Amino acid sequence: MTTHENTAAHADHGEHAHPNYIKVWGILVVLLVVSVCGPMLGIQAVTIITAFGIAVVKAYLVAKNFMHLNIERRFVVYLLLTMLAFMLLLFGGVAPDVMRHSGRNWENIAAKAEIERALAKASGVAEKKPAEPATPQASSAADNYKSVCAMCHGEKGEGNGVAALSMTPKPANFADPAFWQTRDKAHVEKVIREGGPAVGKSPLMAPFGARFNAQEISALADYLMTFKK
Repeated sequence: MTTHENTAAHADHGEHAHPNYIKVWGILVVLLVVSVCGPMLGIQAVTIITAFGIAVVKAYLVAKNFMHLNIERRFVVYLLLTMLAFMLLLFGGVAPDVMRHSGRNWENIAAKAEIERALAKASGVAEKKPAEPATPQASSAADNYKSVCAMCHGEKGEGNGVAALSMTPKPANFADPAFWQTRDKAHVEKVIREGGPAVGKSPLMAPFGARFNAQEISALADYLMTFKK
């Protein structure tokens, strides 16, 4: 073999080993522009081509230029048939459930709602508004006292709750008549709403204005006043 023939053979081998990456890159850029602009312009045909055609072209370019199929030709058919078989198996196993709106233990509520809405709109029937959740019943003053006050002030408001043993100063004793000589309902409501520091008392008395509304705070203040002897 002459030197010229060796050079030509080497060039042919190099051509197969090194695809034109710039050309492949240019094609992929054009496909990217089409895939982005098509749906933005609302062109349905371009959108469909984008969804199916461009994916096929990209897969072909990758398989042709980067998978070296020309080197392992005897395995190509086997691999393609195997992948196709697995793809069909996956589709056959998943598609029946995906394309349905209900199954043995599940239901696609959103899909059914969209179908009902579309049918109602087509027939001219007014769309049903979703039912508003029921307003939860407000807790009683006694329950609120037990949940946030009894731990410190005790079940009977005597300032001897379980947590009172380790507190300094001690919690207020609502059963002591002297406590009510300098306090009225408005004062108690302020303490419940803003905490002890709001009236110059202990910061251990936490504020509950974010937890209770005005009506609940008023009811809780009335409940505390029932401990007065």
